[in-house]
Amino acid sequence: MNLNIFLGIFYTMMGIEALILIPFLLKFKALDAASKWMCYYIFSSVVFAVGSAITARMGMNNMWLFSMMNFIQFLLLSCFYWTIIKHQTVKQLITYLPILVLGLCIADFLKFEGIQSYNSISAGLKSGIIIAYGVIFFLQLLTDRELLEKAIYINTLPEFWYSSGVFIYFCSSFLFSISYNLIQLPKDAQQTMVLTLLSINYIVGIIAMILLYIGLTKTKRLGYADN
Repeated sequence: MNLNIFLGIFYTMMGIEALILIPFLLKFKALDAASKWMCYYIFSSVVFAVGSAITARMGMNNMWLFSMMNFIQFLLLSCFYWTIIKHQTVKQLITYLPILVLGLCIADFLKFEGIQSYNSISAGLKSGIIIAYGVIFFLQLLTDRELLEKAIYINTLPEFWYSSGVFIYFCSSFLFSISYNLIQLPKDAQQTMVLTLLSINYIVGIIAMILLYIGLTKTKRLGYADN
């Protein structure tokens, strides 16, 4: 894949993230807890995308920035899922998991893969945990008696759309996260493969952001699972 095409996809995703952040910010005071955590997540995506673009233009190695971004976004999404998942054991697990993940991130950053490399071990683990959160939430929706009794359609819930966007994105990025260090070698064919995989990941990210915006449009109808 041509580098210019890749950069075009990257900047398109960054622009869409910034555009979708605006309505979240305009409605921020009226948002429920889950929607506010999603707003924080989108804001962090914009900040790190801008930071990544700036450091890349300066010719700096920005792998450390990705490691920081991955953990902060994992923390924000853990808070998001804590607000919408009802099962108390799962909520307790979500409370303590970030502490364990932080320990692994520090070890990965300082010892296993290092500051100059993409930390595939910790990034893959965080993606896998977020996917598990999404599966648990979807199972909760399918078995929620309150929704069935009130004849509430799942697709009217903002949290369904938020979680769908997050789930789709992390399903796309999971295999990339755990294998990135195996393919980031300085050969033309491998560089093309990396750019192609990243571009696919960013395209899925754009789709995810659109789903998050759809979720925002549903907040007027129902404040579900607002803790």
